[in-house]
Amino acid sequence: MDGMKEQMESQFPEEEKVFEMEEEIVQEEPKSVQGSVHISEDVITELAKRSLATIKGVQAGSPGLASKLGLGRKATEGVRISVDESAAGSEITVDVYVMVKYGLRIPDIAWDVQECVKNQLEELTGYLVKAVNVNVQGIYFAEDVPVEDEPVTSPEAPVEEEKVVETGTIEGETEDV
Repeated sequence: MDGMKEQMESQFPEEEKVFEMEEEIVQEEPKSVQGSVHISEDVITELAKRSLATIKGVQAGSPGLASKLGLGRKATEGVRISVDESAAGSEITVDVYVMVKYGLRIPDIAWDVQECVKNQLEELTGYLVKAVNVNVQGIYFAEDVPVEDEPVTSPEAPVEEEKVVETGTIEGETEDV
């Protein structure tokens, strides 16, 4: 067995050197890249809108008249973003304008909005979220309008079929009452 191994090593000495060179390349430490990464406010706004859309019982509101007239910071579909790119790292401040579904506890929904937006933005951008300000602008009602052709049934009550019993007489017979 040892003789066979020696014979193979003597036949393929170059292959062994190539293998050793590959090991050396793998063992080198990766070089660090210099530069910076800037994420556009529009991208962060889109990420915040998508995270807002995942929360049940919440609809995007309007950021107000000043934003529509272009007097304040740009806001899109209920989200306004401010990014502070200081030397210590980037920090995001988010203003969210929402409407809450009637019947839900508003402080709980606001907390859910804050946590969801904060976690999503920090995870996807790597930036620190300094604040998520939730502005509840109103409530909305669920619109469950029944179709006119279909009968409305309560899910709690079982549906009973109506049985039509016809009474009548056959020709030539009389009915005894």
